[in-house]
Amino acid sequence: MNHRHPIRWLRERPQTADWLLAGVLAVSGVVFHLTFREPDLAAPSVHGVLLTLGATVPIGWRRRAPAAVLVVVSVCQLAIEASNAAGPGWMGVMIAAYTLGAHRSGNVLFRVSGALLVAVTAFVLLGVAHGDAPWQAIVTTPIVIGAAIVVGDNMRRRRERAAELVERAERAERERELLAHQHVQDERTRIARELHDVVAHSVSLMVIQAAAARRQLTLDPAVADAALATVEDTGRAAMQEMRRILGVLRDSGHDAVPTAPQPGLASIDGLAGAADDLPVSVRTEGDLHHLPAGVELSAYRIVQEALTNVRRHAGPVHHVDVSMVRSGATLVVEVADDGRGAAAGRAQGGPPGDGFGLLGMRERVAAYDGELVAGPRPGGGWRVRATFPVRAS
Repeated sequence: MNHRHPIRWLRERPQTADWLLAGVLAVSGVVFHLTFREPDLAAPSVHGVLLTLGATVPIGWRRRAPAAVLVVVSVCQLAIEASNAAGPGWMGVMIAAYTLGAHRSGNVLFRVSGALLVAVTAFVLLGVAHGDAPWQAIVTTPIVIGAAIVVGDNMRRRRERAAELVERAERAERERELLAHQHVQDERTRIARELHDVVAHSVSLMVIQAAAARRQLTLDPAVADAALATVEDTGRAAMQEMRRILGVLRDSGHDAVPTAPQPGLASIDGLAGAADDLPVSVRTEGDLHHLPAGVELSAYRIVQEALTNVRRHAGPVHHVDVSMVRSGATLVVEVADDGRGAAAGRAQGGPPGDGFGLLGMRERVAAYDGELVAGPRPGGGWRVRATFPVRAS
């Protein structure tokens, strides 16, 4: 079992530390008042005990109301000194004065500290005039109390300065991140523009050469063959240039570049079989063999993301149904579970997975002018339904 350091524990609980300090001062002050004996001191009394408590117990509220605590503690301590009784001394006044400087600034600090110093100086002057205090107290008492206030004020300024430096560092870090993000976006825009120029130029050249080859196909096969060779070379060069430019947009890393083909609808069975933690069943209907590769990849990624959301948000799941149905020129991909995703979404104020995952699915479907519906289904659970308008590839 790990035991925390007492100092660290008290720093994390400042109010508890204040009350412990007030308790120590109160107990020691009362004991001193009741036990200390001097010929010149007044005898212990209930009045003296109450004044001792008044000069120490308010320290427990010193952070909440430092000005009020300083006034109460100072008045009680001056009353103890005036009655010539044994008490806690000026320790409570020193702590309250330090707290005022550490937690208050501006007019409150100047007015309260100024009034305190004037009152203490006047009290000491009266004591010196009556022979109850040495003349040195005229200098030492105001200086000590003023020093406590100044030390507290310096600590407050250092604390505010440290907080300001931390805020500046965090703001500078955010600005650097925004600037870096802006640079990345500018670079991506430039790369997209270059890619557009390369593809547009190459495709235009290929169209011209293909048209020339078509016209010369019967008249001069050699010229047609040269034109088709130019089309082939231009297409290869365009593909190489596209790979080079698009490679810049890929995440750089030390991992090897995967050489496996992009997954499609045929890979969803393997995706469901690999989900050992989920009871997934896959249902297909219609002709799923002649679809655009991009639609198949998007459908696969939607199913993959939907299964990930089931793991994260659905809780206990008894069954997950994955269906892929093609009817005419429409492909419908649906993932439905019987978990508690709907209840969790309502408790959190939104649908489960309502973040970058769902946003990515919507973008994939929107790229093909499709429609995505995600929400609770009747009877419980969650359903993701993507509809793609497709034609034979």
